[in-house]
Amino acid sequence: MARRALAISAGALLVVVVAALGVWLWLGSYAPLRALDSGFAPGPGIGADVQPVAGSGGRPVFFPVAHRRTFDAAFTLRNAGRFAVTVTGLEPSKPGPTPYLGAALLLATTSSAASADPSQLAPFGSLRIDPGDSAIVVVRFVLDCKGATAATPDVYTSGVRLRYRYLSLFRRTETVRLPFAVTLRCVGGPPPAP
Repeated sequence: MARRALAISAGALLVVVVAALGVWLWLGSYAPLRALDSGFAPGPGIGADVQPVAGSGGRPVFFPVAHRRTFDAAFTLRNAGRFAVTVTGLEPSKPGPTPYLGAALLLATTSSAASADPSQLAPFGSLRIDPGDSAIVVVRFVLDCKGATAATPDVYTSGVRLRYRYLSLFRRTETVRLPFAVTLRCVGGPPPAP
């Protein structure tokens, strides 16, 4: 009788451990952040804003002026998950060979609408987003065309890696697909838009 009780207890404990491990793994892979398809805007220094074209994945494409060092773009970030998250920053892109285009900094904005106006930008600290809520953030891209030639290909990006924490225990970095693409054309690129 004691042997049977011990076997049942061990089996129940194993089920609990497996269930707890499954929940822990699910929580550890939690990815609730989404960029909304509306509520985005380029900052100053845009050469062209091209509406969706073949190959863009149905997204507008921003072409910043190549001689600039940085380019800002605002977008609306939504928490599509079940738990509140605190966005703690951006994982900067690793610089590569020129031409280079990469996300370098996350900024806050004082604007109530998507805007990357320099007069409305503020340093980013952290941002709590409750389930179903959204907030506007601005990403600063670094542009580098040094040494580019006519044979140099264009470079583009369509996502940023954001760091966040949730449930006091978990910290993650998630790639968020932007509702637009940014393309750097170093030679023969667009002139500044008026």
